[in-house]
Amino acid sequence: MKKMRLGAMAVAIVAGVGAFLGAQRLELIPGPWSKPDAGEMYLSSGVAALAAASAAIAAGPDDYMTYYRRGTQYQLQGQYELALTDLNRAVELSPTPLSLEVLGVRALDSGSRDTHTLGLVFLLRKTRAETLQRLNRPTEAIADLDAAIKLDPRKTDPFYSRGLLQAKTGRYDAAIADFDALLQRRSDVNWYFGRGLAKYFKGEWNGAADDFQQAVRRMPGDNAYLIWLAKAHLRAGMPLQAELFANLDRNGSAWAVVEALMSDDDPAQFVSGVRAGAGYAGSNEQDARCKATVFLGEWLTIRKSGVGAREIFTEAENVCPPLSLEKAVASAELLRVPAGAVTP
Repeated sequence: MKKMRLGAMAVAIVAGVGAFLGAQRLELIPGPWSKPDAGEMYLSSGVAALAAASAAIAAGPDDYMTYYRRGTQYQLQGQYELALTDLNRAVELSPTPLSLEVLGVRALDSGSRDTHTLGLVFLLRKTRAETLQRLNRPTEAIADLDAAIKLDPRKTDPFYSRGLLQAKTGRYDAAIADFDALLQRRSDVNWYFGRGLAKYFKGEWNGAADDFQQAVRRMPGDNAYLIWLAKAHLRAGMPLQAELFANLDRNGSAWAVVEALMSDDDPAQFVSGVRAGAGYAGSNEQDARCKATVFLGEWLTIRKSGVGAREIFTEAENVCPPLSLEKAVASAELLRVPAGAVTP
């Protein structure tokens, strides 16, 4: 009976794990491809668009924007190495725009040629940063985001993107500083959540819980925020606040995750059950395995003092995609879990 209950719960847990890990993907920098209508338009005429962009380059080989346009076409088609080649050339040819200080009030005039140039070069550096992320080159991506922020520190999206990227790559203090800078401007649920992640990875459980709570108060029905809040509370040894979890559907898969995090099941049975459940999670077996493995490592850490967690987080680090949130969790936990533990 116990085994049957674990098997059924495992399927729910794997689905719930997708909710709290998959739903909160660290987003890439927005570009024209992030808009569905524009993306469909570009994709439907990809061959023609590439041909037109190549013709424009042949006609004006010193125009940096022609390389930018073809680079974004390659980006849309998933040809990231070709995209990077064009974007590198665009950066080489791009002008040095006037600074905001020199532009003065003209920086508020979108019709000004100098302001327009500043905006285009800013967009170019953001776009190349995204391509570099796609190619798993985070240090170079951060350098491009640094350049974008220097060009126009008024914009919030490069701070957000840089903060997330730094959180994923172990630069926790730098990530927290980026989100602090954003939250000094105004409150935003995504910024609280991003800062909470950086604090959680760093092991600042109370600070992470505070930020996740801010996210939950702004989006009470978000299961992902609720689960991260539950994890932070459990890691900090704080009781869960019932009123914050009032919107968590007890019939939903996310409830199974919270319940499991608070349950002292037999480790060997639990690990076996969740792994079996991951096998029924759909066509993307590697993605399901990644999510389930990270969850198992965290469950062992929270419920079993980390016994067996090192091997499981090591597996997750090897299975999960580069620069994914799941891999970031595994890497952060491997800095903390006890060495020499035996997997149940």
